[in-house]
Amino acid sequence: MLSESSLPKYFWADAVSTSCYVINRVLIRPILKKTPYEMFNGRKPNISHLKVFGCNCLVLNNGKESLGKFDEKADLGIFIGYSLTSHAYRVYNKRLMTVEELVHVVFDEVDRRTSENPKISAEEDEQSISLEKLDICAEKQPVDS
Repeated sequence: MLSESSLPKYFWADAVSTSCYVINRVLIRPILKKTPYEMFNGRKPNISHLKVFGCNCLVLNNGKESLGKFDEKADLGIFIGYSLTSHAYRVYNKRLMTVEELVHVVFDEVDRRTSENPKISAEEDEQSISLEKLDICAEKQPVDS
Protein backbone atom coordinates (compact mmCIF):
# COMPACT_ATOMS: atom_id res chain seq x y z
CA MET A 1 0.00 0.00 0.00
CA LEU A 2 2.85 2.37 0.79
CA SER A 3 4.64 1.82 -2.50
CA GLU A 4 1.44 2.13 -4.54
CA SER A 5 0.53 5.43 -2.86
CA SER A 6 4.12 6.79 -2.93
CA LEU A 7 4.01 7.68 0.76
CA PRO A 8 7.11 7.76 3.01
CA LYS A 9 7.99 4.74 5.11
CA TYR A 10 7.06 6.39 8.41
CA PHE A 11 3.37 5.86 7.51
CA TRP A 12 3.83 2.06 7.74
CA ALA A 13 1.86 1.80 11.01
CA ASP A 14 -1.11 3.56 9.42
CA ALA A 15 -0.87 1.28 6.38
CA VAL A 16 -0.95 -1.84 8.58
CA SER A 17 -3.85 -0.48 10.64
CA THR A 18 -5.84 0.37 7.50
CA SER A 19 -5.20 -3.02 5.92
CA CYS A 20 -6.39 -4.80 9.09
CA TYR A 21 -9.49 -2.59 9.17
CA VAL A 22 -10.33 -3.45 5.55
CA ILE A 23 -9.52 -7.17 5.83
CA ASN A 24 -11.81 -7.55 8.86
CA ARG A 25 -14.71 -6.11 6.86
CA VAL A 26 -14.10 -7.67 3.45
CA LEU A 27 -12.39 -11.07 3.83
CA ILE A 28 -14.88 -13.97 3.99
CA ARG A 29 -14.08 -17.08 5.99
CA PRO A 30 -14.74 -20.02 3.63
CA ILE A 31 -16.17 -22.40 6.24
CA LEU A 32 -18.68 -20.03 7.87
CA LYS A 33 -19.26 -17.77 4.82
CA LYS A 34 -18.91 -14.69 7.06
CA THR A 35 -16.47 -11.84 7.55
CA PRO A 36 -14.60 -11.52 10.87
CA TYR A 37 -16.60 -8.33 11.58
CA GLU A 38 -19.86 -10.22 11.02
CA MET A 39 -18.80 -13.06 13.31
CA PHE A 40 -17.82 -10.64 16.09
CA ASN A 41 -20.73 -8.16 15.88
CA GLY A 42 -23.50 -10.38 14.50
CA ARG A 43 -24.33 -8.07 11.58
CA LYS A 44 -22.93 -7.36 8.12
CA PRO A 45 -20.44 -4.49 7.87
CA ASN A 46 -21.16 -1.31 5.94
CA ILE A 47 -18.32 -0.82 3.47
CA SER A 48 -19.63 2.23 1.62
CA HIS A 49 -17.25 4.52 3.52
CA LEU A 50 -14.05 2.74 2.42
CA LYS A 51 -11.62 4.94 0.49
CA VAL A 52 -8.34 4.46 -1.41
CA PHE A 53 -5.31 4.54 0.91
CA GLY A 54 -3.04 7.50 0.16
CA CYS A 55 -5.50 9.43 -1.98
CA ASN A 56 -5.53 13.22 -1.86
CA CYS A 57 -8.30 14.90 0.05
CA LEU A 58 -9.49 18.30 1.18
CA VAL A 59 -9.95 18.96 4.88
CA LEU A 60 -12.42 21.60 6.01
CA ASN A 61 -10.75 24.17 8.24
CA ASN A 62 -13.44 24.32 10.95
CA GLY A 63 -12.35 27.27 13.03
CA LYS A 64 -8.96 25.79 13.88
CA GLU A 65 -7.53 29.19 13.09
CA SER A 66 -9.14 32.54 12.66
CA LEU A 67 -9.58 32.84 8.92
CA GLY A 68 -9.27 36.11 7.07
CA LYS A 69 -11.53 37.19 4.28
CA PHE A 70 -9.37 35.74 1.52
CA ASP A 71 -7.89 32.75 3.35
CA GLU A 72 -8.50 29.23 2.13
CA LYS A 73 -11.27 27.35 3.90
CA ALA A 74 -9.76 23.93 3.19
CA ASP A 75 -6.34 22.32 3.56
CA LEU A 76 -4.81 19.68 1.33
CA GLY A 77 -4.31 16.31 2.99
CA ILE A 78 -3.54 12.64 2.41
CA PHE A 79 -5.93 9.90 3.54
CA ILE A 80 -4.07 7.41 5.76
CA GLY A 81 -6.75 5.43 7.56
CA TYR A 82 -9.83 5.18 9.70
CA SER A 83 -10.39 6.22 13.30
CA LEU A 84 -10.67 3.34 15.75
CA THR A 85 -12.89 5.24 18.21
CA SER A 86 -15.34 7.13 15.97
CA HIS A 87 -16.70 7.40 12.42
CA ALA A 88 -13.89 9.69 11.31
CA TYR A 89 -11.03 9.45 8.84
CA ARG A 90 -7.34 9.80 9.68
CA VAL A 91 -5.79 12.43 7.42
CA TYR A 92 -2.27 13.80 7.19
CA ASN A 93 -2.64 17.58 6.85
CA LYS A 94 0.12 18.78 4.50
CA ARG A 95 0.05 22.40 5.64
CA LEU A 96 0.16 21.70 9.39
CA MET A 97 2.19 18.46 8.94
CA THR A 98 0.05 16.61 11.53
CA VAL A 99 -2.24 13.60 11.52
CA GLU A 100 -5.84 14.50 12.36
CA GLU A 101 -9.07 12.56 12.77
CA LEU A 102 -11.79 14.37 10.86
CA VAL A 103 -15.31 13.80 9.62
CA HIS A 104 -15.58 16.65 7.09
CA VAL A 105 -13.31 15.38 4.32
CA VAL A 106 -13.72 15.47 0.53
CA PHE A 107 -11.78 12.74 -1.30
CA ASP A 108 -10.13 12.82 -4.72
CA GLU A 109 -9.92 9.12 -5.64
CA VAL A 110 -8.68 9.49 -9.21
CA ASP A 111 -6.54 6.61 -10.44
CA ARG A 112 -2.97 7.89 -10.10
CA ARG A 113 -1.61 5.58 -12.80
CA THR A 114 -3.69 7.20 -15.53
CA SER A 115 -3.27 10.76 -14.28
CA GLU A 116 0.53 10.46 -13.99
CA ASN A 117 1.04 8.42 -17.15
CA PRO A 118 -1.38 9.37 -19.94
CA LYS A 119 0.16 6.69 -22.16
CA ILE A 120 -1.46 3.97 -20.02
CA SER A 121 -4.94 5.46 -20.44
CA ALA A 122 -4.39 5.86 -24.19
CA GLU A 123 -3.38 2.19 -24.49
CA GLU A 124 -6.42 1.10 -22.48
CA ASP A 125 -8.66 3.25 -24.71
CA GLU A 126 -7.17 1.68 -27.85
CA GLN A 127 -7.75 -1.82 -26.43
CA SER A 128 -11.37 -1.06 -25.58
CA ILE A 129 -11.97 0.44 -29.04
CA SER A 130 -10.46 -2.61 -30.75
CA LEU A 131 -12.65 -4.90 -28.60
CA GLU A 132 -15.73 -2.88 -29.57
CA LYS A 133 -14.80 -3.25 -33.26
CA LEU A 134 -14.47 -7.01 -32.82
CA ASP A 135 -17.90 -7.16 -31.19
CA ILE A 136 -19.46 -5.13 -34.02
CA CYS A 137 -17.81 -7.32 -36.68
CA ALA A 138 -19.00 -10.45 -34.89
CA GLU A 139 -22.58 -9.14 -34.84
CA LYS A 140 -22.54 -8.38 -38.59
CA GLN A 141 -21.29 -11.81 -39.68
CA PRO A 142 -24.03 -14.43 -40.04
CA VAL A 143 -23.64 -17.57 -37.97
CA ASP A 144 -24.01 -20.85 -39.91
CA SER A 145 -25.88 -23.59 -38.09
